[in-house]
Amino acid sequence: MKTYIKYLFVFLAITACNNDDNKKTTNPIDQLPPMTTSGKNTIGCLVNGVPFTDSGLMNNFYQIVEGEYYLAINWKNGFGDNFKTGQISIRKTQIVEGETYHLNNNDSNTMIDYIGGAANYVFLNDSNFGEFYTNSNYYGVVTFTKFDTQSGIMSGTFEFQAQELVTEEIINITGGRFDLTF
Repeated sequence: MKTYIKYLFVFLAITACNNDDNKKTTNPIDQLPPMTTSGKNTIGCLVNGVPFTDSGLMNNFYQIVEGEYYLAINWKNGFGDNFKTGQISIRKTQIVEGETYHLNNNDSNTMIDYIGGAANYVFLNDSNFGEFYTNSNYYGVVTFTKFDTQSGIMSGTFEFQAQELVTEEIINITGGRFDLTF
């Protein structure tokens, strides 16, 4: 009986001493900009579960060239030798509000032309560099919840997997959301 009581006290002591009560737990998805549709020029996603938002250096467009539609969504955080950047591009495809587009092309070689969507993520820091591109094996989607050419506002969600060009490492981009002007 004494052994039972001893184990009971040890169990209670371990479970009662919890320092996690004072730790603030934050879901990484909650660190992204809220989903809006008013052209607030916000974009963010999780890169392997880590929040990535734009630092205000985005350059987005939707244009017609020789009768074909081209769209680019760009976002970047950082400068010089320490940055992260992402891009979604859709070539030769007219965008329609409410539609979902596949990101399954590889645009690492700018000489190769394609129809449809592609995405990439590039990073550079003091010790590492990586270029990740979608392809037929690692791909994703972008959905336009709002696409208004009159007001120049596009909003929606995205996610994709991409493969590093040299190491073939796979990266997961999830929870992506954007509310941009073009």
